[in-house]
Amino acid sequence: MQNFEPTGAAAAMPGSAVPQIKRRLVISACLLIPLFYLGLGAAFGLPLPPFLTGDNAMWCGIVQLVLTVPVCWLNRSYFINGCKSIRAPGPDTLVALSSGAALVYGIIAIFTQDAPQELFLPSAAAILIFAAACQLLEVRFKAQAMAPLHSLAERIPETACVLRSRQQYTVPLNEVAVGDIFLIRPGDVMPVDGVVIEGETTVDESALTGTAAPVAKHKGSTVYAATANQGGALICRATRIGPDSTAAQLVHTVQTTAAAKVPLSSLADKVRSVFVPAVIGIACVVLIIWLLLGQSFAFALARAISVLAVSSPCVLALAASAAIMSGASVGAKHGIVFKTAASLQSIGTLHTAVLDKAGTITNGEPEVVTIVGTRSVPAKFLLGMAAGLESQSQDPLARAVMRKAAAENIKLSAVKDITILAGQGLTGKMAGKVMAGGSAEFIAAQCELTPDLQQAGEQLAADGIAPLYFSLDGHAAGLIGVADAVKPASKAALDALKALGLDVILLTGDSRTNADRVAAQVGLDDTHVVSGLAPAELEAELRRLQTNGPAAMIGSTSAAAALACADVGIGMGAEPLPAADVMLLRDDLADAAAAVRISRAVDARIAQNTRMALVYSALLPLLAAGVLYPLNFVLHPIDSVILMTLFVAWLLSGTARLNSFDPKPASQSEPQKEPAE
Repeated sequence: MQNFEPTGAAAAMPGSAVPQIKRRLVISACLLIPLFYLGLGAAFGLPLPPFLTGDNAMWCGIVQLVLTVPVCWLNRSYFINGCKSIRAPGPDTLVALSSGAALVYGIIAIFTQDAPQELFLPSAAAILIFAAACQLLEVRFKAQAMAPLHSLAERIPETACVLRSRQQYTVPLNEVAVGDIFLIRPGDVMPVDGVVIEGETTVDESALTGTAAPVAKHKGSTVYAATANQGGALICRATRIGPDSTAAQLVHTVQTTAAAKVPLSSLADKVRSVFVPAVIGIACVVLIIWLLLGQSFAFALARAISVLAVSSPCVLALAASAAIMSGASVGAKHGIVFKTAASLQSIGTLHTAVLDKAGTITNGEPEVVTIVGTRSVPAKFLLGMAAGLESQSQDPLARAVMRKAAAENIKLSAVKDITILAGQGLTGKMAGKVMAGGSAEFIAAQCELTPDLQQAGEQLAADGIAPLYFSLDGHAAGLIGVADAVKPASKAALDALKALGLDVILLTGDSRTNADRVAAQVGLDDTHVVSGLAPAELEAELRRLQTNGPAAMIGSTSAAAALACADVGIGMGAEPLPAADVMLLRDDLADAAAAVRISRAVDARIAQNTRMALVYSALLPLLAAGVLYPLNFVLHPIDSVILMTLFVAWLLSGTARLNSFDPKPASQSEPQKEPAE
């Protein structure tokens, strides 16, 4: 697997510690079985070997000690960390104190004449083993949540085929530099990000964006590391390499988000400085109270050890951090990148979704939306003629005509002697006949515009569509309407945002006519459209909308300033947008609604986990202290650590269901709800 330093995407992947933890857990458990038999078997009526009973009872204790010491050695990290954090006690401090107290008591009891039957040595080992089990559960959960990113990092090849002096060289990936020309053969996986300079193909970008449909690539298209070439060969120029590639940045960003402190975990860290010393103090008080009540030291110590074993400040932090990790992973699988844990949580609380027009609701570049021919010049012939005339122009409208002709497989007419008149139009000769294209005023000087063409052009202009008029041999040849077309999925995406309870607003610097045309196609009325805004006015309008509640700005590079001042900036496309808090890599507006659903599912899981963690933190220590002893109910230290492990397993297993959460239910307008416990 490629190692992305300094991000360390591969090296930092969760799960690398699983084999080590599992190994010491298995060995410790094998030692615990005979230890349980010797230490607790008599309580269940199990016979002990004769040489370990009667006058030889001390040897039974020594054998237990011999079995316990290796368990303590294998899990010595808890004692080491507990001692290191004595000034700022943490969860390992409680594990070290509870297990250490049981161990010390057992050693002393073995060599005293009045040694009790229970030495607490099985408890000393069990506390360490179940602490390791909780650690294993957490690490495996993290590995499961981050598995998609692990796979993404592994997809990137370790070598690249670069072209130097027209020769092919296979070089290690770390030797590829920005600007290098590299070759991608059919079936190859992109080693770095780049731009296509020669060739056409389709690329599978599902590993990066989650979309299953192949993406067409041609000259000028951007390709991304870890995506697979499904068609012809490509020659590309490297633009982002190593840790700067989109895939590496995605891995790094999601890992950072998953590891970030969220409000609850930060609270847990603050509480820990008070909670852990308080637990230690409570354990001492419990010990003293039971001694004053006339109970044996063994009984009182058991209650104190149980309090230490069952109490942990990390439970509250785990309630939030595990859900955040799953949410970040689910987002990554669907091409949604939450740059921070705060953005993941805050997007679910939005009141308003503010959208830019160009590149967000629309495609961001002009497209041919209508062609009106005449009796003598049919629409297809007009398109071929117009494309031939516009072939030498770099005007955005001219490029739109060229793309339409290419899409329709229309052969370009052979046009000679092309003259471009800036701001007016073009003239040329086709088969000896003079043809022209441009504005109504320009074509009116070449020929007489028919009333039907004039009416059609005026109607298009009224609808915000730019009409391009054409003439041939002194006669009107028709017109082509060009506009920034609405993306096919935009209306459904806006409907999905509305269904989530968000107020959807279109802010644009475009004219009212164009804004209304787009709004009508996506189901927005006049009250939800603000047009003709200068950049400074756009930000001011956004801040006004924020007075109604948290507002997100959804847009691309053209809306960078607005993205920065929004409560949540949502960027479109895989190109880096530093101002964006959330990135929609697939450039699909529907992913904005999916991001909200993920956030709300995470918040619901955090709320449920937190409630249960608070109940656990309040109830279990009381039971461990022996408040129900008058009812003949007490928790043995081993019972306490088993309950602790079971609770952590339940919490993580419930949270793990987020990993399969579908943020885009096919037939539902409301966000999915997690299955009931």
